[in-house]
Amino acid sequence: MQRKINLPKEAYIISLFVACMSFLVSCKNTVETTAIPANEKETITDAIKVQFGNDLQNCIDDVNALREATTKDSILHYFKASRLDFKRMEPILSFYNSANYYGLNKANLPKVDEGDNAEKVIEASGFQALEEAIAETEIDTTAIHAYANDIYRKLKLEQKHNSILKHTNYKFLWLTRQALVRVMSLGISGFDSPVLLQSIPENKEVFVSLEKYFNIYESQFKNKELYKNWISALQTAQQAFDEAESFNTFDRYGFIKNQLQPMLSLWNQTVSDWQVEFPFKQKLNYDIDSFYASETFNPNAFKPGYSPKLSPEIAQLGKDLFFDASLSESETMNCASCHQPEKAFTDGLRFSKDNNGNFVQRNSPTLLYSSIQQSQFYDARVENLENQILDVINNEKEFHANTAKIIEKLEKSPTYKKRFQKLYKQGIDHKSVRNAIAMFIRTLTPFNSKFDRNISGKEDTFTTEETLGFNLFMGKGKCATCHFAPVFNGTVPPYFTESELEVLGVPNTKTWENAIVDEDLGRYNVAQAELKKHAFKTPTVRNVSKTAPYMHNGVYDTLEEVLKFYNLGGGAGIGIELENQTLPPDALELTPEEIKAIIAFMNSLEDKLEESL
Repeated sequence: MQRKINLPKEAYIISLFVACMSFLVSCKNTVETTAIPANEKETITDAIKVQFGNDLQNCIDDVNALREATTKDSILHYFKASRLDFKRMEPILSFYNSANYYGLNKANLPKVDEGDNAEKVIEASGFQALEEAIAETEIDTTAIHAYANDIYRKLKLEQKHNSILKHTNYKFLWLTRQALVRVMSLGISGFDSPVLLQSIPENKEVFVSLEKYFNIYESQFKNKELYKNWISALQTAQQAFDEAESFNTFDRYGFIKNQLQPMLSLWNQTVSDWQVEFPFKQKLNYDIDSFYASETFNPNAFKPGYSPKLSPEIAQLGKDLFFDASLSESETMNCASCHQPEKAFTDGLRFSKDNNGNFVQRNSPTLLYSSIQQSQFYDARVENLENQILDVINNEKEFHANTAKIIEKLEKSPTYKKRFQKLYKQGIDHKSVRNAIAMFIRTLTPFNSKFDRNISGKEDTFTTEETLGFNLFMGKGKCATCHFAPVFNGTVPPYFTESELEVLGVPNTKTWENAIVDEDLGRYNVAQAELKKHAFKTPTVRNVSKTAPYMHNGVYDTLEEVLKFYNLGGGAGIGIELENQTLPPDALELTPEEIKAIIAFMNSLEDKLEESL
């Protein structure tokens, strides 16, 4: 059983985006500053359609053969072949028809709609469900053929409707960079080949596909050396996969640092060479040369529509409000009461304390990198920082106030009043107060840890043990199939529009046998769906060296204890029986040396906060 990921919102947003952009491009011809002859654009688009169509047909043929296969060897043969075909389709399909891509490649776990349809369970389907059926000791050909038939229908639907509508240079650059992000964060972690562990040969095919598409684009390069550098880089990436002995031994650290990161520089050069202007900004900034730097993410892409752009002045105003205890009803509590900078914006307690000094149900998660997630709180009950702040203000156990009271206090301060009037058109109101604090929190994405500095080539101090730990985290340990790089939280790349929750089976006390699950039902209290009982949002593991104790209930005091829990298979490994556990119940079989290495890597994620505050 694999961990769960929910992407319906992502699929909808991206599909809607592609449709809208097709309309916009048809209405506006100035998106790309260099005019490309219509016949040349059509030639490139036609060639891309042909290449994608060939890969799609090959996939259809292999899945069709799988539908008729009856022996385990033949079933496995055609499954592996169809997956290689699918991976060659991935860069185009995931961009132009993300809904169908998700339907074909989603996690092998049932899905439930929340709210009125909370009792309606949608069973798993797609390649990952098929893979796990094939991996069973005793195969069920009826079930396998049913999964294959569903995949076949989805592929034929794609063939019929032709998702590549209005192809442009900037869309090609977008889908190329998305492919790099997907390989870096999901592909090489084993995310979509959780049982057979075919991620290494499968992700090689992504680069085989990209090479073919860049060949189609050769005529677009004014700088022919740049084109040759792309082809060389893509072929070198393929070679790295060929040289890997196994899934567990693949050097992910070296691959990201030496293969993927340099492609970002080639990507930036290509933007200049083709003189492309993008119609709008994305969640990843365009001029980045690393996936692991403070400049990587665009904070303005995570703010609500009514918010002004982030500025140093607004962030400073928000910081002052963050530390101002006079805003609480008791005038003794501020945001830093539970989110202390010296403890990586946590409080170091198993359970945080309310304004009367009593313990609450959960501990304080770090605010670092919390802006790079779609949902807030352990139960993901609100969708942005502004609403999270409102929840804290209104909570009788926290600020025990309301925005009206806070506004009244701020209005009495000439200094605050002047600053708000300068930075917000409306001055002090319920939106500007919450937004200012949220904007400060959006600056808490330093990306300046030892790991970040090393993988970005800014220094060369990463140890052999830390490198091994990263490779285990991203591979054998399967940590990165829930804690996605580069943020190492549950916000799903490459679109960063969905924050996933997991059912781990966390115990109520620290015990390793006959454990009892913690009584906190998590997301179920919000969604009222059985499958969401004990589901909690996946937090970042960045700065874990400072954020003990761990888990939503602080049950584990050390990282060694946390790794022991996962190594045993989560709750299932310590005697907790939960039918909806999303964490694989199988033991990871990590050795003591490997556990020590993973912890060394996680400790390397400690940021230099004094440089960012």
